[in-house]
Amino acid sequence: MTNEEIQRTMEFIIKQQENFAESMELANDRMNGLERAFVSMFGIVSETVTGLRELAESVKELRAGLSETDDRLNIFITTVERYISERPSGESSA
Repeated sequence: MTNEEIQRTMEFIIKQQENFAESMELANDRMNGLERAFVSMFGIVSETVTGLRELAESVKELRAGLSETDDRLNIFITTVERYISERPSGESSA
């Protein structure tokens, strides 16, 4: 190999190394961006899960309250029906 061929080969290798270094820098920047996006998405998912758990607990409490309300309403309806059915038929409602 002549000095000129060696010089061209070295320049080619150096140029390839520069291109590789640039590509690695771009890849690193992209990776950092993806990491930030992942951390952000993880935070959003965590907040969503927490909110869903709180919502599920609220629904459970609401169901318990509605069940109690149903029970009380049924007792009231039964009482009113008994009152109406036990009144003499000729008695005025006003």
